[in-house]
Amino acid sequence: MFFQETFSDIFEENTEILLQRELEKNKWLNSDGSRKKNYVWKYASKTKQGDAGESVIRTTLDYVLSAVYDSDVNVSIVNKGKGDYDIKIVFKNTGKEIKIEVKTATEDVGGNHQFNGLKKNIDYDYAFLFGVSPDEFFFKIVSHEELCEIMTTNMSKDVEGSYKYTLSQKQLLEYTPNNLYQELVSVGIIDK
Repeated sequence: MFFQETFSDIFEENTEILLQRELEKNKWLNSDGSRKKNYVWKYASKTKQGDAGESVIRTTLDYVLSAVYDSDVNVSIVNKGKGDYDIKIVFKNTGKEIKIEVKTATEDVGGNHQFNGLKKNIDYDYAFLFGVSPDEFFFKIVSHEELCEIMTTNMSKDVEGSYKYTLSQKQLLEYTPNNLYQELVSVGIIDK
């Protein structure tokens, strides 16, 4: 007759084979099968991943800009990150406002980050491109104007006006406080 234990053995054996095959190719797992530090970023739903990216960017922007401008700056997520842009920076002493669209992308098998859903015809000043690798974080800030000139590839054939922008990890900066400060100066968000 048939025995459930035989099926259980077959399932277990093939699950182990699958795990070994996955360990050979999956940069998000350690050699012992445990998850790398940023594993959850790769496998979270895209909405939750994007929300977490917006929160990281808002908090780190606030940290660096507050160190430069004290309490003269306010950094906030707008409309829970839904709409034309995600973060607004307001410089209280001048009234200057900067609108930032945040895009989060995890590293793919080729070492690239594909930032999806960037649009040309909406109102934001900069795109903050937040890249997540298995163990580190990376970024780049690009002006909306520059993106409009270089984005040519639609996300899909069915979605008109929503572009993807792919960067190799080598084109991004490691996400450190000093690199963020330098990039904010470089793009003109911090006047120095």
